[in-house]
Amino acid sequence: MMERALRDREQQLQAVLDMSQAGILMTNANRWTISYANKRMAELFGCALSELDGTAFLDYVHPSEIERAKLDMHMMVTGEVEKIKAERRFVSKEGGEFWGNLTAQSLVNGDGTLQGVMVTVYDNTELRNKEMSLSIVENNYWEIFNATNDAVFVHDAYTGAIVEANKSVEKMYGYSREEIFFMNVNDFSSGEPPYSLDDAISWIRKATEEGPQSYEWLGRKSSGELFWAEVSLTASHIGGEGRVLSVMRDISDRKEIEKKLQYLSSHDSLTGLYNRSFFETELERAVKGRRYPVSVIVADLDGLKQVNDTHGHEAGDALIRSAAKILNCAFRSEDLVARTGGDEFVVLLLEADEQKSSALQKRIREAEMRLNSENGAVQVRLSMGSATAHMPSDMGTLISEADKRMYEDKSSHKQGGNMLSSYRSLATFSPDRPSSLLLDF
Repeated sequence: MMERALRDREQQLQAVLDMSQAGILMTNANRWTISYANKRMAELFGCALSELDGTAFLDYVHPSEIERAKLDMHMMVTGEVEKIKAERRFVSKEGGEFWGNLTAQSLVNGDGTLQGVMVTVYDNTELRNKEMSLSIVENNYWEIFNATNDAVFVHDAYTGAIVEANKSVEKMYGYSREEIFFMNVNDFSSGEPPYSLDDAISWIRKATEEGPQSYEWLGRKSSGELFWAEVSLTASHIGGEGRVLSVMRDISDRKEIEKKLQYLSSHDSLTGLYNRSFFETELERAVKGRRYPVSVIVADLDGLKQVNDTHGHEAGDALIRSAAKILNCAFRSEDLVARTGGDEFVVLLLEADEQKSSALQKRIREAEMRLNSENGAVQVRLSMGSATAHMPSDMGTLISEADKRMYEDKSSHKQGGNMLSSYRSLATFSPDRPSSLLLDF
């Protein structure tokens, strides 16, 4: 009865061993020859179960792992360790190879002597290959992450904290990698609304809740220099955590070009004054505004055609620039001085009545006299007229009234002969030369 029970247990144990996904074998204590192995171990080693009996365990260890395996065996035989867990490389009978997670457990007799060793091996080749593939992908990711010229931040989606940054962040902002992770978005920004920490966190939340976001941002480098950046935010999950990827591109050059183009679109290239288009736009705004009374001064440069015909357009341009300097220096920064034609100028004055307009025209006349006395080679004479609107209904005739008075002023003196007789030579005159006239305003 006892023998039958023992036989049943052996059969049950064998069934369990045969069903195991782990290769299992037992060796003796002397030469570590295999005394028992299950079917899975035979499959791993690529041979019949009967072929394993009596063979040396080291025969199935990869040559590169032999020395480590011998050391493991020595420590178990001497009793230094009772159990070893390690990843080892094995070979099969056909010459193939695989990686396995090995566990070796000492089997001890009742008197404490080593009876043998039980070894289990789980094939983890597939898992290892996946890990290697993942490692390659991760390495490629970091190569790309750090190779891009754009600065890339990875933010916590909920707090906005910086959890990762690429090398371009260091180059763009001038901080070391160690410094970056002790900083927040505000340290990389101008700090003033709409470019503050609160504004940045608001954009990050939008990216999380509404989808990708793009906008322009005023950044600050470690030197304190401000620069414009274009920012693209994309929400994602990395490692199970909510993250927002922030890609920043320095657009300072583009903004500078835009600034220059904007300036050219609103200014006269010869004088630097505003042009007709900008004046007309601002006049429309003045009509709809509340800063009444509104005055305009229309000025026409006398004798320009004669100077151009007699001395050439270079001389005429010098005359125009001189007139522009007089007008530009005579007015406040908030007053709009524009060149609206070849020899035509206009000044838009907000919250200025007839008395103020008249005082400014007198100031221009004084400036003419002083410039003409200092630069006898060129005589500047502006014919002027002004008009004032006290309410929006007056604005329709504002320019025509000022023009009418300008022509009255022009007809009141003879500008042509006087201009040419006094315009002797431009060789001694430079409109860019500093004068007391311009410095005294």
